[in-house]
Amino acid sequence: MPAAKYTLKQPSQKKQFKDALQKLPATSWLEKTEQYCDYRLDGTAATGWLRAKQFSNGTLYLEASSDSLLDHMTGLLGEAPSAKTPTGASTPRAASSGKSPAKSSGIIDIQGCYIGTDESGKGDYFGPLVIAGVMVTDETIAELKQLGVMDSKKLTDAMIGSLYRDLLDIVGDDAVAVVEIGPAKYNALYDRLKSGGKNLNHLLAWGHAVAIEKLLERYPDCNQAIADKFGDERYILSQLKEKGKGITLHQTPRAEANVGVAAASIVARYRFTQGMRNLSEQFGIQLPFGANPIVKQRARALVAQSGKDALGQVAKLHFKTTAEL
Repeated sequence: MPAAKYTLKQPSQKKQFKDALQKLPATSWLEKTEQYCDYRLDGTAATGWLRAKQFSNGTLYLEASSDSLLDHMTGLLGEAPSAKTPTGASTPRAASSGKSPAKSSGIIDIQGCYIGTDESGKGDYFGPLVIAGVMVTDETIAELKQLGVMDSKKLTDAMIGSLYRDLLDIVGDDAVAVVEIGPAKYNALYDRLKSGGKNLNHLLAWGHAVAIEKLLERYPDCNQAIADKFGDERYILSQLKEKGKGITLHQTPRAEANVGVAAASIVARYRFTQGMRNLSEQFGIQLPFGANPIVKQRARALVAQSGKDALGQVAKLHFKTTAEL
């Protein structure tokens, strides 16, 4: 996957580049909330997808489905003349150069069965946080590849619904573990962690560890796991119990390139969308995905309809969206 990193430290640079992105012709953008980011933009063009993450520490991370689309974004940095690439990176393509293909692709060279984990709902104001784990073997990996299993972010929800059922038929129900944290519980856990000096990454780590432990109870001989890299790599390891202490845990950016993690991403996304549907029916209002102006409008409508207390039953209250209502 083509990617590039820059550094934009000044608020004016960040805003200038964001404005330039949103003016790219024939490209529609959805703004999402992501921890440690000033903004995250997910774009759709006729020939593929684009993504920009501007971290608060100044790191600008760009990725796209093709080199040409990445070039559309990096070309805009001429409007932010003091942008710098990270130390040791001489060109924007350095993050995806051919020097370290395994690292840039996210693919882990792993033999035998392993557990893949992923989450959904982290960047959505409404709905639960869902962490899923899927245990795969050499045999089921081959079948999942043939089925077309890939990172859920590259699939429509209709495709995910179809793949989910076929995926379960291949791996079996016992090879899937799901940790679903509804908004009310999520808010309570988040507040407890924050009061203890911890953050969302600790909550994610706990969820990933629980999913892994559940599967190890059913498959004690499986001694490997792959998860996306977030925060300190020790977070998940510190949450694993007796069974989990004996596994080899691989954490890597773009871990969804591995079929087991991609399968987990599909399970997590499917269960997240089901959770959103259930909450929409329960409160009689259609809850949209993401964290954008439409989400804010719907949140105001929900408060007007059901009162402020209802918000804590359907939304992740620590998002800045809450303060903007």
